[in-house]
Amino acid sequence: MWTVVLRAKDPSAADRRDALQQLIETYWKPVYFFIRRKGSDPDASKDLAQGFFTALLEKNYLQYVDRGAGKFRTFLLTALEHFMADDYDRARAQKRGGGRPLLSLDFAQAESEVRRQPVSDETPEKAFRRDWAFRVMARALKALQEEFEALRLHLRYTASEAPSYADVARRLGITESDVKTRIHRTRARYKEAILDVVRSYTESEEDTRDELRELFAAFS
Repeated sequence: MWTVVLRAKDPSAADRRDALQQLIETYWKPVYFFIRRKGSDPDASKDLAQGFFTALLEKNYLQYVDRGAGKFRTFLLTALEHFMADDYDRARAQKRGGGRPLLSLDFAQAESEVRRQPVSDETPEKAFRRDWAFRVMARALKALQEEFEALRLHLRYTASEAPSYADVARRLGITESDVKTRIHRTRARYKEAILDVVRSYTESEEDTRDELRELFAAFS
């Protein structure tokens, strides 16, 4: 997210606060999930995630970001691993910030998501990239939420599991032809919405294509 990162690391940027907020919203759950997958219990993971993002802001870790050195996600994951290795005991002792204002992060919801995730043998690093990809897709879905909600029961299933077009048509009070048209349109708009999200933080079509490859690779 280089356009966002560069604004977030620039103390003189007028929209720096918004850029920082966008970074945190995008990455805090993948960070929390990563810490949990490394074996920390929920309380320790909350402490570490809060401590990491507090340090990211207060110590301005972003000043060390170098676009030429690779992906921002790689930088963030490396910084997180160093933080966990160097500051674990201190972060635990500070009890989620040691009196400093805490970031408003819904750890209860995040923990419920952790518990719903199937057991997997993928590495925490691989899962971190997949979680990031889910955040991108979630932003795209939010943009289409109203239209998607009406069809979500059909769209969420595979072809063999989905209710029939006739069942969906009866539930919505429309024709089967209308159902097919809506599903086709919603899927097409979802693809465009994902592109819009990616384009919102990339600077060129080449960057966009590269980021889309990363997104798809996260599920391979």
